[in-house]
Amino acid sequence: MAKSSGFLSKLKTSLLGKSEKTEESTAGKFAPKKEEPLDVKFVQTFTEGGGNFMYCTSLQEAVHSLEQYAGDHQWRGVYISSPTIADWSNHTKLDTTFENDGQFPAVLSTCEALIAFNGGIMIHSHHTGGRKLGDLPQHHVLIAYTSQIVPNLRDGLTAINQKYRENRPSNIAVIRAPHDQAVELASADPNKGRTVFLILIEDEA
Repeated sequence: MAKSSGFLSKLKTSLLGKSEKTEESTAGKFAPKKEEPLDVKFVQTFTEGGGNFMYCTSLQEAVHSLEQYAGDHQWRGVYISSPTIADWSNHTKLDTTFENDGQFPAVLSTCEALIAFNGGIMIHSHHTGGRKLGDLPQHHVLIAYTSQIVPNLRDGLTAINQKYRENRPSNIAVIRAPHDQAVELASADPNKGRTVFLILIEDEA
């Protein structure tokens, strides 16, 4: 996976450089397209679907991003559903709870994989306190690391099979950004009406 400087450089080139492209020649239209790096492809697809995204190089930056986003939305606190980030309650100034009791409108969780081809975020019961996606608060803040970006759903499921040979998780789901076409066209989907904020942390942080 790219280092932080490389990641930001690729992201700027890909997202901002689109407006600076010259018109393609006729030959260029039929030339093989260069594949985007997985990290850039994921971020493009995720944000195009209306997902909110912040890249951080340290835990301190990540916590600050959470607090800033919460402040923008006037959240007093968050429900932490993933045991592996329970210690975030010691780092943030926000109020926190480990009970899904409805006192806060947002949930903070980890995830299993970031799916590059569709911009989805794979989660399961180990991240959500055993609850289904539809039972969680409407606003979802997810913590992920750059090494969790995989090409497709099959790779995400393979990661689960390899990691959880025992105590296999249930309620495997893919969180999609609110304006993702599949979400908008579905008559019923637990992603409908859900706002998604991804905090992506460099693995060396």
